[in-house]
Amino acid sequence: LDSASAGSESRQIKIASMALLRLRTSALSRPATGTLRCFAAQVPKAVDDAPTYPLVYGRCEETVMSPYKGGPVYLWLRSSILWLRRVPGRHWIRWIERNWDYQKMCLIGVPEFHIDPTKNRWRYYVDTSYYGGMLDKSHEDWYRYILMYPALAYFFHCTWCRIKDNDKDNFLAKWRVPADEV
Repeated sequence: LDSASAGSESRQIKIASMALLRLRTSALSRPATGTLRCFAAQVPKAVDDAPTYPLVYGRCEETVMSPYKGGPVYLWLRSSILWLRRVPGRHWIRWIERNWDYQKMCLIGVPEFHIDPTKNRWRYYVDTSYYGGMLDKSHEDWYRYILMYPALAYFFHCTWCRIKDNDKDNFLAKWRVPADEV
């Protein structure tokens, strides 16, 4: 009984304060004579005392297509996204893991490393150039030890020529002070 009376007192205070607020703002909200209403989408609606659920804020009207929480569109979107993740999504991820693993594909037939280092000695005996014979080994040595230096020299020469052609070595010229001004 005490809580009910306390609730009714606070409600009466709230109603009284709202009445004062309504009196003060009603004079401000009336348009002056001779003015034209601009920039309004609709005439403001009368506010009901009882709120409607689900609460729609602003001028957004509830339709079948608005995805408010608990509505048909919201539930359809939610169930569709969950189904896509659970049913076909699971198979896509498995396919990517099994087929797009490049490291696994390029190491087919290669034994795994063992925790015992003496069993990993096969790595040091693998030399693929010997499988092709003596000519493969001589070509590998030719490219690795002899032809590499002229190839690097040609690369750096081409790079230097492009720097000079594009005047990239002279990028500080706009800040350089001429000799006669010093």
